[in-house]
Amino acid sequence: MRLAVWMLAVRLYAQGPGVGEPWRVEALQRIERLRKADVKVEVTDARGRPVKGAQVRLQMKRHAFGWGSAVAAQMLLADTPDSEKYRAFVLDNFNSVVFENDLKWPQWEQNRQRALEGIQWMRDHGITRIRGHNLVWPSWRWLPKDLRGLEDDPGAMRRRVMDHIKDEISATRGLVPDWDVLNEPYTNHDVMDILGAGEMAAWFKQAREFDPAAKLFLNDFNIIEAKGLDTEHQNHFFETLRFVRERGAPLDGVGIQGHFREPTPPERMLKILDRFGSLGLPIHITEFDFDTKDEAAQAQFTRDLLMACFSHPKVDAFLMWGFWEGRHWRPNGAMVRRDWSPKPNYEVWRELVFGKWWTDEKGPTNADGVFHRRAFLGDYDIEVTHGGRTGKAAAPVGPGGSTVKVVLN
Repeated sequence: MRLAVWMLAVRLYAQGPGVGEPWRVEALQRIERLRKADVKVEVTDARGRPVKGAQVRLQMKRHAFGWGSAVAAQMLLADTPDSEKYRAFVLDNFNSVVFENDLKWPQWEQNRQRALEGIQWMRDHGITRIRGHNLVWPSWRWLPKDLRGLEDDPGAMRRRVMDHIKDEISATRGLVPDWDVLNEPYTNHDVMDILGAGEMAAWFKQAREFDPAAKLFLNDFNIIEAKGLDTEHQNHFFETLRFVRERGAPLDGVGIQGHFREPTPPERMLKILDRFGSLGLPIHITEFDFDTKDEAAQAQFTRDLLMACFSHPKVDAFLMWGFWEGRHWRPNGAMVRRDWSPKPNYEVWRELVFGKWWTDEKGPTNADGVFHRRAFLGDYDIEVTHGGRTGKAAAPVGPGGSTVKVVLN
């Protein structure tokens, strides 16, 4: 019965809501206000005189917002036809990544070299927004096997955890700007049951000591999933965030997962984000997938979720939890099939991230030699041509806007 209701809900969602729904109109207004800024290109000749009628191209190169995915170091480093396509897909679609498994504690101790080589590959190819996942996932199921043998020796267990944090974050210092220090404490708390809840704050302090520049996150699931109705889990997460901060944890951000099996109404999701945004910390959507065979519903919900999250003032990154059916923990949640053919949810990703929310504008300067546009926040290349002369510039566009001066010599 429950499965039938779930499938009906997904099918009904696939029929699609109206474009004029109030939440959607308000989200688009927020996107225009929060995610764009004024850009002025001032063009002069070598003597400082304004050049009227110069042709300007304002071409976005990279979003300021973090659009990313989970990746596997093995696929980045392998020499196969699929790994070649995998690497190209990453570079074509994302400016941020999280290593799905390679930086988890057991995998790190088994093969740290592969993880470090994967990180270096990303950095060599211009992706430096790398998320470390995770330092402590405090359940016997996810910890190295020897931890279970320390149940009766809290001091040894404490040292083992602290030594691991020091080891991994020191080895990746300056290479991994964001870290999930603690993962899923609501359902994974074996270590805290022995060492006490206050130990969570100590893990954040240890991470800060050995990489002062890294942004430190607490990450959990079923916050916006489960139709947004798992209030017990939401309350625990909110109170845990407050708890570790009150105990001096250098907490820099909130990681909210997104493993959906059915849609959450966007209005409800935005209210949840408002609640966690009230903590004053940036929010990252860290692990999105929608596990359904209904590709139309999947695409529609992906559209709604991207729009809701991009419109929220506290959200500054959104990461898929994988993209290729051939390397995905829930293959139905992928954006491209095993043969690399695109699914409708991938078409939504391209339409929004590299279409509606991407700036590539052309036009002439006015009588004052100025070209003005509203542009999405990010990094830009600017090219100006007039009378056979060309001038170029590169500039970031931040929330305060940007004025770029180009001289045509």
